[in-house]
Amino acid sequence: MSPSAPPGARISAPQASRSQWYRTVLACVADYLDAGSIVGASAALTLWTSAFGLSPTALGVLAALGVNAGSYAVGSLIGGRLGDVLGRKRIYQWDLLVYIVGGLVLVFAAQGWMLFAGLIVMGLAVGADVPTSWALIGEIAPDRARGKFVGMTSVFWNLGPVVTLLLAFALAPLGLLGTRILFAHLVLVAAVTWLLRLRMAESELWLAAKRRAGSGAGELRRLFRHYSKRMLFVFAVHTLGSIALGTFGFFLPYILRTIGSQSQAASVGFNAINFALTGLGVGFLYVPLIERVNRRVFYGVAGIVAVVSVLLLVFLPLSNPAVVLLFIVLQALSAACGQEQFYRLWCQELFPTMSRATAQGLIIFAQKVVLAVWSVFVPVIVAASFHAFTWILAAATAGAVVIGFVWMPRKPATLEDVA
Repeated sequence: MSPSAPPGARISAPQASRSQWYRTVLACVADYLDAGSIVGASAALTLWTSAFGLSPTALGVLAALGVNAGSYAVGSLIGGRLGDVLGRKRIYQWDLLVYIVGGLVLVFAAQGWMLFAGLIVMGLAVGADVPTSWALIGEIAPDRARGKFVGMTSVFWNLGPVVTLLLAFALAPLGLLGTRILFAHLVLVAAVTWLLRLRMAESELWLAAKRRAGSGAGELRRLFRHYSKRMLFVFAVHTLGSIALGTFGFFLPYILRTIGSQSQAASVGFNAINFALTGLGVGFLYVPLIERVNRRVFYGVAGIVAVVSVLLLVFLPLSNPAVVLLFIVLQALSAACGQEQFYRLWCQELFPTMSRATAQGLIIFAQKVVLAVWSVFVPVIVAASFHAFTWILAAATAGAVVIGFVWMPRKPATLEDVA
């Protein structure tokens, strides 16, 4: 858009400004808090199990309802829609207060039901934050650097687990107290971010679209009438891909301990390496390459590596640390450049401004519902047949690769051109 555009409209410069990066970083903290709470709970599972007497079924329900799936889904559905109706700022600014409440419940949890309450409240908060934060990032990013800016959300998503798991590793001797400190650190990050976000400006692109649309009546109907195929495409790719990624994100330490016979410290350490390598992969592979290479080829190569990484678990023993390390390296490289990164980018590029956050919320909701149902059965399936479990993950990953590669959409020149 030209410098003479109406007030509130976006002016897309070829170079990113310090203000754009600052706003992006504050929005990206949603991913830090999201992933930090997921892996914090993951690292605490075995300790919570012994301290509160949780059964495998209870663990599955906790995973299904908590921040990794069910409550996150509901939060994204509500928050995404409100983000389009009321604006990005109102949602991503105040939902952190809800997150803080949930985190404090976990810090002071004295009974098993408090674990469920804390994770559900935190899930509602980050679920509402993520679609609005992603929409803001996509809308303020320069058109020629949109992939780079959106990729930063994944850098922060992987930074959260690294910091959380390193803390878990260091605090392991403290037992249950260590898990309380883990969640106290997330509460502190949320509180500081909430204060900094109070002065953040609204998305200029949303403000301009809001003036044109007025009340926005009919936008939801228009979304389903004209963009349902796009939503179905993103949902299919993301849901199939996250069957493996979501499972490993929450259950990897549990799997390494129960199937691989690794120690608590080793399980947490391997998980930290996984997220660290993924974050580095996003920063040093995806971010610099996404605007320069053929997207379809890039996606396809990452997808093949993802399938191979899961198949390793079918044929090689997790009791061997070298096998675990090889799996983690391949999984991290594929996750850094594959389905998860493209899904985040497609959510910005396939939908118009007045329904962008709504579409993301709907996709996240549907995907998390599937993940929630799957999570209920993960501990049971792992205990019954780890071999069958890994074949399911490999098949789902392959499905995401094929669908994304074959039907990958074209990149729009600008977000204003999305139609």
